[in-house]
Amino acid sequence: MIIVIVLVSLVILRSYADDAGTFGIRLVPNKMIENSSGVLEVYALYSGHIFPTKIQNMAFSSTDSTIVQMVGLEDNDTGFMTHIKIKANNPGTANIVIAAPGFTPQEFPVTVYSDESAPSSLLIKATPSTFQVNGPKAGYFTVELVNNDGLPAFAQTDVPITVATTNGKSLSLTTSHITISKGQYYAVGRFQTDQVGSAKIFASAPSFPSVSTTVTVTSTSALTIQAYVYPTKINNFATSNAYVVAQLKDASGNEAIANEDIPISVMVTNSTATGLVNTSPQEQLIGSNSPMIIKKGDYEGYTTIQVRAGLNGTFNVGLSAPEGYLVSNHTAASATCAGTTGCVGSTTSSLTPVRITTVPTKFLDDKSARLDMLPILATGNNELVGIMHLEDSSGYPVIASRDLQIEVDSSDPNYLSISPVRMNQGDADVPVFGKTGNTAPPSTAQGVSSSVSLHVVTYNDVTVQAAMNASSINSFKLIADPLVSKIQSQSDFPLALYLVDSSGALTYFPSDYTPTVLPNDYFQVESKKISNGDSVDLFNVKSLKDGPTTLNIIVGSYPTSVSLSSTSSSLASIDLDYPNTLVSNSSNLMEMQVFDSNSNPRYLNEDTNMKLVSSNDSVILFPPNITISKGSYYSSFEVAPKSPGSATVSVVADNLPLATYNVRVEDMAPTLTVNSSATALPGETLVANVKAERYARPLSGMNVDWQVSGASIQSSDKTTNKDGVASIVLTSGSSGVVSLTSSVSGLGFAPAELKDVIKINSTQAVTNSTNSTSGSSVTPSNLKPFKINGIDPLPFAVVGIIAAGGIMMKKKNIRLFKKNSSNTNNVRK
Repeated sequence: MIIVIVLVSLVILRSYADDAGTFGIRLVPNKMIENSSGVLEVYALYSGHIFPTKIQNMAFSSTDSTIVQMVGLEDNDTGFMTHIKIKANNPGTANIVIAAPGFTPQEFPVTVYSDESAPSSLLIKATPSTFQVNGPKAGYFTVELVNNDGLPAFAQTDVPITVATTNGKSLSLTTSHITISKGQYYAVGRFQTDQVGSAKIFASAPSFPSVSTTVTVTSTSALTIQAYVYPTKINNFATSNAYVVAQLKDASGNEAIANEDIPISVMVTNSTATGLVNTSPQEQLIGSNSPMIIKKGDYEGYTTIQVRAGLNGTFNVGLSAPEGYLVSNHTAASATCAGTTGCVGSTTSSLTPVRITTVPTKFLDDKSARLDMLPILATGNNELVGIMHLEDSSGYPVIASRDLQIEVDSSDPNYLSISPVRMNQGDADVPVFGKTGNTAPPSTAQGVSSSVSLHVVTYNDVTVQAAMNASSINSFKLIADPLVSKIQSQSDFPLALYLVDSSGALTYFPSDYTPTVLPNDYFQVESKKISNGDSVDLFNVKSLKDGPTTLNIIVGSYPTSVSLSSTSSSLASIDLDYPNTLVSNSSNLMEMQVFDSNSNPRYLNEDTNMKLVSSNDSVILFPPNITISKGSYYSSFEVAPKSPGSATVSVVADNLPLATYNVRVEDMAPTLTVNSSATALPGETLVANVKAERYARPLSGMNVDWQVSGASIQSSDKTTNKDGVASIVLTSGSSGVVSLTSSVSGLGFAPAELKDVIKINSTQAVTNSTNSTSGSSVTPSNLKPFKINGIDPLPFAVVGIIAAGGIMMKKKNIRLFKKNSSNTNNVRK
């Protein structure tokens, strides 16, 4: 029976002693996104309270490493916290299994969210997308990353893009590969157009479906180069010059801006014989400074014809141009072509060849100046408007006998103004340049184009009409076009500026410009110069904030507006994650995230600042700003509360609702109890114990520092044992008191101190005393008690022995009764 009772008592003791700890587990960040890393913060809990015990020999694993992979332990400075580094691989849920000696095994579910902000597809755009075969040939294409929501998505690593074209005759790419760099959401490439046709630009990248865009090259009516020669008569007495002018005309006979440099050769032939002049014995007697060039962005070019003295005759002047251009070497029969459109497209019978005649005349004179006018395009620039020469009363050319300055007055300087023309002694003719306006004079009610009158102040003053045309350059339209299809908020992107003509075909800028951009709160455009002859100019634009707006731009006399809108992933709420109970005067890991409307975590496309405000700074004080950086989806930080208590934390951020949290702070000061005698005899050996515990659980491994006066220390424990007890052995002095101070620290607890006083009394019996920081008492003992798993078995043993003794006494009394009965019976017999 005694054995049974003892066994039952041991089972009871074991059940009382089976006080295994549990794990406190936090996931940082609270919600993880695939292909990112985080930590599990693990700590000891007893009866639901944080216990500063470093968990030893911890084992952990994942039930599905394709979703959550265990990486290993991570160093941390909090002492009793254990950080397990994990990696989120794919969306889904996996359980993390954690076990350690003295703790109940536990499974902790971790859900990995898909990266909704990750790039999922490509966009491609060509700028411009339509070209004319005789126009500018260079363009740009952009490949952009977007997510499942169709919003711009930053590359998390370099993304190589392969590009190709389906029609190499119409379009060629400057490269077959471009790269969207990490942290960017687009890349730009260039292309060149050539022959008429359509070509697709394909873009592909690993793990992305391919995309394409079409570029079209259209044909146009061939442009015509019209020849002019002024003056038509030159002096043969000495070396003389005439000017050959070539102007570019469109199909309507209007002056047209060249989209490329056009080299032109000049040929001079005898009007009465076949073959070139320089193939006859007259070689070196007449010729030109050919070739001449109509520059890109201009509409005319000129050169000179020289004649040697004594050469008489009439000569045809012809031009030759590159393939793709028509050439007109004829003028209207009735008059010069100045100011008309009849020179191009008239029948051959109504046209005469462009000719020059050499005649003998006086050598020097200062007779009347004559101005031969050319068709003028109102470009707003200085243009060649005609050739001025001197002639006598018979119309024969003469050479200036002195330096001359000839005034030319305009009837409307707003349309055309000419500075005084200087002709040096020995000159027979000079080119005349004039400053044109940006528009031509208005047409009459009958649709006849008006002209500007020019009065040449000279002998026998003359007035000539200047025919001006603005149908080409003034019909240009400015286009502003972003190279990206989707604009990411608070990022840079390129904006293309270019001109198109009345047919919508790309053309060149006719002058130098510095664009003017009207102030705008949403976008900021860089200041940059456009050069004469440019076709497509790129300007860097910075998006300042989310939202749509209209951007107004003026380039010279060309205004335009473009609607732009920048976007970013929609964020709906803030999440502040922290331990259920914060520990004062200790580092506590906290973490901040932002969620979308579905409460899913999102990578941020821009830096997001948040302010944390505590309602009670005496309890807890936060950093003034927490920033979740661009390309991240959470930010972790540490806070050390000042004192126990509670506070409300408010989180404030732009474009996000206010979030508030209630936090509770506890201290980690241990509860101390000291056991010692209240009195002692002189020279007596004393034993005192200090016990450290938290929520009635012993704290082992705490550092103990003893301070003693009135006694000498024989031995002392420097740390608490597994029962949370440290002992000191003293020899009391001869009189007075023994002062004992125990200071306990370590394991992340705040230092605690307890004092005790023992009176030395030689006349009274020795008594024991108990002193505690919490006011509770512990049974005094000078000896370490025998315990099983921390529980004193004496009460159970006493109960068992009493019960066993009672049973044995009862059995003995029964036997004695039976024996006495037997004896009685015997006596009766």
